[in-house]
Amino acid sequence: MDTHERLTAVLLLAFGGPQSMDEVEPFLRQLMEGRQVTPRQIESVKERYRLIGGGSPLRSITDLQAKRLETVLNEAGPAYRVFVGMRYTQPFIEDAVEQILSQGMSEMIALPLSPYYNSASTGTYVERLEQAVAGRQVHLKLVKNYHTNPYFIKAVELAIQGSIQHVDDPFVIFSAHSLPAATAKADVYVEQLEQTLNLIVKDLTLSEYALGFQSRGMAGGDWLGPDVKDIMDGCANAGKKNVVVVPYGFVSDHVETLYDIDIVYKAYAGSRGLNFLRTPSLNASPVFIQALKDVVGGL
Repeated sequence: MDTHERLTAVLLLAFGGPQSMDEVEPFLRQLMEGRQVTPRQIESVKERYRLIGGGSPLRSITDLQAKRLETVLNEAGPAYRVFVGMRYTQPFIEDAVEQILSQGMSEMIALPLSPYYNSASTGTYVERLEQAVAGRQVHLKLVKNYHTNPYFIKAVELAIQGSIQHVDDPFVIFSAHSLPAATAKADVYVEQLEQTLNLIVKDLTLSEYALGFQSRGMAGGDWLGPDVKDIMDGCANAGKKNVVVVPYGFVSDHVETLYDIDIVYKAYAGSRGLNFLRTPSLNASPVFIQALKDVVGGL
């Protein structure tokens, strides 16, 4: 039997993001899935990526996560190979599946990098994956969420503790991606976010905190709130001085942390007379990689 046939493939699923300015327009067209994209929208999105350095670091971060996860999974001997599949940029989920099958592997674990399930994002990753493996000789196991995994909780707590230890009376804003209210209602997304938050607050005994939402899309209608800006308004009106934003709805740095939080929210906090701090994203931190290992090993 070929060595590859004895290995289990772990496929990390992520949103994707343009690595260069030239990739912004194709990325946006993939994201809009046939809906019209105006030149003004393209230029607006390009400006965001220009301000964070000319592209998203998400691909390189995800590649590093995959490399480190593969290392820790194979500490007791070769058993796993870790791949990356993106929803909206290369390497696409379909390409990763072909790569796995071409290496003779038939056991596959799919692990969305978002700890929280929602049909609007992680649900679409799963749809693409299931289409790609349909009719193929693949035994697929799917991780839907891991928002209460103790190592994931610990990784977020360490990021918070390292940030607030020298901050007097911090008001902690836990931030997650907003979704259309109707979509969120059909899922358990908000409930999962609240479960994670409650575990963290219990361990760290934070006295002042709130759950906020960010990065709402271009579609109209009702979206999850309150927005992080609304919470900061409340802090300023109440005479609070120090706000700490915890982007616990995301695990990796990308435009939603580097632009929406580090540029837009930081400037807004300053305009309201608030001292602003963001906790670091988990990225490829050892405890977060341990969380991913624990999730894979628990299947």
